[in-house]
Amino acid sequence: MTDRLDIETITVGQELSPINKYMTQEKINTYISAAEDYNPIHTDPEYAKNTAFKSTIAPGYQFIAYLSELMARDFGEKWITAGGMELRLIRPVFPKDTLSVGAKVVEKRKEGGNTFIKCDVWIKNQVGNDIVAGYTTVAC
Repeated sequence: MTDRLDIETITVGQELSPINKYMTQEKINTYISAAEDYNPIHTDPEYAKNTAFKSTIAPGYQFIAYLSELMARDFGEKWITAGGMELRLIRPVFPKDTLSVGAKVVEKRKEGGNTFIKCDVWIKNQVGNDIVAGYTTVAC
């Protein structure tokens, strides 16, 4: 685990250290079980073969969790209590995809007694295609 970012020294343009994830059907099933969302596009390989995707796909909320993991690692409790995100899902994620979860600080401003940080965030697959794009905000 890395140290939390020092809000005083964080700068616009700074990239957060990425997190890499390897997607498996087992990981998809774990997220599906936790959410009790048993859509066969996520859980049934035989069903999924007959869809446009030709395979099971990971659920969108799995990516929200991966981005939250990145932000919580670097902003800690401040992310949990004063963080938010706006995301756009661009492409599906399949078992055996490797994902890179990243963020870059694009705004830092002081207002009252708080510092507000805005980050562009993304998830890319193993060939560099965007999977998720958006931004996060956190008040520190």
